[in-house]
Amino acid sequence: MAFRRITHGGYAALRESAALVVHAGAAVLRLSGKDPLGLLEAILTNALPEEENRGVYALLLDPKGRIQADLRVVRRPEEVLVVAGAESAAPARKILGRYAPFSRVSVEETNLGVLGLYGPRAAELAGLESALPEHGSARLGELLAVGVEVPVPGVDLIGAPEELRAARERLSAAGAVAATAEEYETARIVAGVPRFGTDFTPENFPAEAGLLERAVSFEKGCYPGQETVARMRYRGHPNRTLHRFVLDPGEPPTPGTEILQNGRRAGVITSVAPLPSETGDVFALGYLRRGADPEGPLSAGGVSLRVARDR
Repeated sequence: MAFRRITHGGYAALRESAALVVHAGAAVLRLSGKDPLGLLEAILTNALPEEENRGVYALLLDPKGRIQADLRVVRRPEEVLVVAGAESAAPARKILGRYAPFSRVSVEETNLGVLGLYGPRAAELAGLESALPEHGSARLGELLAVGVEVPVPGVDLIGAPEELRAARERLSAAGAVAATAEEYETARIVAGVPRFGTDFTPENFPAEAGLLERAVSFEKGCYPGQETVARMRYRGHPNRTLHRFVLDPGEPPTPGTEILQNGRRAGVITSVAPLPSETGDVFALGYLRRGADPEGPLSAGGVSLRVARDR
């Protein structure tokens, strides 16, 4: 497959201006009742901020410490929202629904969707006075804007379908460029941001996927799987670790392709960028087994690759 360097379109807008990304399949749940924040504190890996209009990215684990879903909590004075991506939506609903009755909390399905507006001009085009902090939120008329840092800084706009359609038309007229799924996926992989259902699954622990710093608090109280997460951090090393790779020229491997080192299986590819980066490089994500040499020669599907160190 011959890749062409990206110089325009949605990918360039993500880096240089503002791009629109439709997050199809994302679920927005509304929590209400006696103590929705208390419920979340008891089952999430990350601590909730005390300030209103702030939120957090976190994981739901099983008792053995494996990741069952990832999600974002948006805390507002008038409500608590949980936003989950397409792959996490169903397991998040199931787990929250399992615990909610014991805490006298209601988990309400909504018809709200998520439209991403990312890039250096995102805050300006959204009508914000300044960029929102990560997971910080602000009302923009009928829409809720939530700050995003990865894979590209900007905001997620949460609202009813008709409001999001109007916002998309308005933002397009103001100069925002629609980014394709391939362009956004490329930006995600170039940034080294793993995705649930692709780069980490219910078979993975947070430490394997490199999510401890982003999604886990070691200062909060107990939650399902906490003992395993703490033990893996303080006493041992994961059996595999997610890495970001740069591929040499050639037919790129597909997800699931084994990574070889000295003729032996050293890991597996989980994601391959569908487009090259602005430098012309093709990036991928994948796991290396403990004992593999990240500095040594690696290949996948006949193509050489190396661990990318720069960000």
